[in-house]
Amino acid sequence: MRGKARIAASAALILALPACSAEAADPEQPLRGVLTTPTDIDLDWTDSRPGVAGHVLEFATEEAGPYTVLDHLPRQVSRYRHPDLMPHTTFFYRLRAYRGPVSRPDRAELPDGIRFTWTDHSSGEDGFLLEMRKENSTGYEPVAVVDPDVTATTLVTLPGEKRATFRVRAFVLGEQSNVVRLTTGE
Repeated sequence: MRGKARIAASAALILALPACSAEAADPEQPLRGVLTTPTDIDLDWTDSRPGVAGHVLEFATEEAGPYTVLDHLPRQVSRYRHPDLMPHTTFFYRLRAYRGPVSRPDRAELPDGIRFTWTDHSSGEDGFLLEMRKENSTGYEPVAVVDPDVTATTLVTLPGEKRATFRVRAFVLGEQSNVVRLTTGE
């Protein structure tokens, strides 16, 4: 009987349209998901559109929301595992691309971190991302999210991170992807 329950739970993958839109999902950004264990969901996507800086992955337990941000992910990331979920629960996922200009913030070294400040040259941004490129790394990754019109943040750093390169991105969220509906098992 347990084997049948797992098959039924895995078969619960249903792609649905967003509740607020009657249009089909953008074929350039298909979000897919699979129940990999009774309480772990793996999501993956592709997005080759020019100018996309990264993605915001969101989830909810009702299709109409409210949606909660799981993570701000850099462009090079196209997979995400949502682990240790509550059993017998339906989850809805959607992805939103973000774009925006970057600038170098001013930085002040602190004993346990770095204080960053910048000038807000954008209007209508959804917020700012502090992005870090670790020493000997090729890409930047978001390490802090700041509200719109805020022009400073402090980052508590780990050993070696003070030698990293930082930038600030004023980001604007794009359209949302298709919604993925999955129900956890046992």
